[in-house]
Amino acid sequence: MTDFWVYSALLMLAGMLVVVWPVWKMRGQSKVDRTALNVALYEERVAELGNQQAAGELTAEQHDAALEEAGKLLLEDTARADEERRPLRRGGPWPLILAAGALPLVVVMLYMSWGNPAGVALLREIQDEPAPANLEGYIDRMERITEVQPENGEVWYMLGRAYLADQRPEKSAEAFANSLQRIGERAEVLAQLAQARFFANNNHLDSESVAALDRALELNPNEPTALGLLGIAAFESGEYAGAISYWKRLMAGMPPGSEGAKAIQGGIDRAQERLQASGGGEVADTDAADDRQAQVKVRIELADDVAAQFADDAVVFISARDPDGPPMPLFAQRLGKGQLPTEVTLDSGDALMPGVEMKPGQALQLSARISATSDVMQASHAAEAIDIILGEQQGQPSVLRIDRAL
Repeated sequence: MTDFWVYSALLMLAGMLVVVWPVWKMRGQSKVDRTALNVALYEERVAELGNQQAAGELTAEQHDAALEEAGKLLLEDTARADEERRPLRRGGPWPLILAAGALPLVVVMLYMSWGNPAGVALLREIQDEPAPANLEGYIDRMERITEVQPENGEVWYMLGRAYLADQRPEKSAEAFANSLQRIGERAEVLAQLAQARFFANNNHLDSESVAALDRALELNPNEPTALGLLGIAAFESGEYAGAISYWKRLMAGMPPGSEGAKAIQGGIDRAQERLQASGGGEVADTDAADDRQAQVKVRIELADDVAAQFADDAVVFISARDPDGPPMPLFAQRLGKGQLPTEVTLDSGDALMPGVEMKPGQALQLSARISATSDVMQASHAAEAIDIILGEQQGQPSVLRIDRAL
């Protein structure tokens, strides 16, 4: 914004010169012009009287009397001019000069109050760096945009998506709620709001979220997030036929053979087995056995020097992501510092997105971080990441030791 303030200063300086320069230049001009005129008239009168005396038209007494009269008139005109000018002299040019000096301060104060300097700075930043380098930078930018444009529902929606990717479902739900208030009921916003509440509620849908998903499907019968979450809700409540119906509608909009379609098909197969079992326990036990095969055991340890830097309420984040995919975790858990050292098990129940499951042969990258707050982006220390392949894991758990600063 440096150039902006430079140009503003030049404009204000030009405005000050327009006011001050004429006053400064002409502050004594009125007095000089009137006095000079009076003197010129007096001299002309004196010369005229001299010529008349020389021509014999005036005697010496008459000449002296007329000359004395001309002198009196000169003094009277000068005094009258001073009297007319006295109010101006009393104030002088200083009020205008002071007003011109105060002009920049008033302009700056008004701009800071009514203008948008933060918006100008943000615009310059976006022009210089259109795409932030990481998720943290993207969230920071979206947060500042919402401060500058709090009524922009689209920005609140993008911020909610970013919070969700950053494993902050509570803040994500708040952002989606703000978006909903500003742009009205839209299927994707309702669905994302319900999804954020789902994650914030330990992967359970409450009645408000279900209502939001139902409304989303009224607006868009093929809204994928709503179909996936309602399928999960139906499955968890034992309504397997409903779950199959939702997930088949979801699969219809997916590319055949894609990873997403395969994951949803796995959920459909499981629901069909449960439905055929009619409440029997054997199928449920088989499913549980499958889940146990697709899981990761991790031991989390904290170095002594790192532990000394954190209070007991510090939060530890354990996550697993696709090593060849985006940085967003697929599975995650959070623990308290006081629980360390400990062993945890990551499985499909820790998925951050509906329909995501652990499968034998899947490559994962395990990581752990510790933060003094509940915000994973504020984590200051981490463990060295470990790459594993499900099904090839040894009997002992993988060890993540948090011992290095970020």
